[in-house]
Amino acid sequence: MAGSRAAKLERLVRVQRQLERMAETLLSQTVREQVSVDDTRSALVDAVGSFDPVHAAMSRNYAQRFQRLSAKSQQLEGMKSVQEKRVLTERTKADRLADQAAAAASNEERAATDETLLDLLDATMKRR
Repeated sequence: MAGSRAAKLERLVRVQRQLERMAETLLSQTVREQVSVDDTRSALVDAVGSFDPVHAAMSRNYAQRFQRLSAKSQQLEGMKSVQEKRVLTERTKADRLADQAAAAASNEERAATDETLLDLLDATMKRR
């Protein structure tokens, strides 16, 4: 075996934590995009409600853009939900692997202690 079970599990924990950070990064990008879309929608509502003749002439364009932004907002909300679940899944996997790595390290330490005690007992028995 190239390494101990605990060392392999620790490496997997590091990889899993990296996957978790990547999922969190994607989620934060989606949230930032959602905020941007919501700000734009709010600006469009203000423009449509304005009494400025320029905005009145562009009301049809504003309505179409608002409709597209609403569709994009719904799409981003769905993506956000999926990404939140993925972050939770990746975090859970990493936590489980960390628990398994700790248990493996404990088992290896116990086995090493037992082996040392057996070696000591053997050495003592050979002297007699």
